[in-house]
Amino acid sequence: MQKLLIMDASSLILLGRCGLIEVLSQVFSVIIPRGVFNEVVNEETLKQYPDANIISELVKSKKIEVFLVERQKFQFPITLGEGEIEAIILTRQMENGILVTDDGKAIKACRYLKIPFIISPKVVTALYQLEKIDFGNAKISIDKLRIIGRYSPEIIAEALLKLEEIKNVKTDNRQGS
Repeated sequence: MQKLLIMDASSLILLGRCGLIEVLSQVFSVIIPRGVFNEVVNEETLKQYPDANIISELVKSKKIEVFLVERQKFQFPITLGEGEIEAIILTRQMENGILVTDDGKAIKACRYLKIPFIISPKVVTALYQLEKIDFGNAKISIDKLRIIGRYSPEIIAEALLKLEEIKNVKTDNRQGS
């Protein structure tokens, strides 16, 4: 059964700016709550950000699905934005769902609620490991995330190290063949 990636706005935007959202939507079932869609794709963002247009086209072509989320009477342990709340609720509702988030508060809520999540640098390393992007694109994407994201140097270093480890395993496997 294919994993469902439920994305919040921050991750959708970051991976869009890295040029990976199209690849991601080809490899996984990508779902976003209506609130996230409205935050990322609206009249203002469509004029200013090319990635908003790409996301809009992926939704129109049904490569990214938009779900209307019914708000539950669930109290979150911390204050979150509407998009993050909807993404967490949707992830809880989906049996195979994994939340893609880079929002610190959303990550804390996921840990508290025991909701599976992944951050964008790990999505990049996963795409490389699955051979959906090459090493150069993966490294460039991690570097872009370093610049445009709010990651600690440790997270970026860990992602770069993971890329090198994967590359070395692939090289060793080719040489051993």
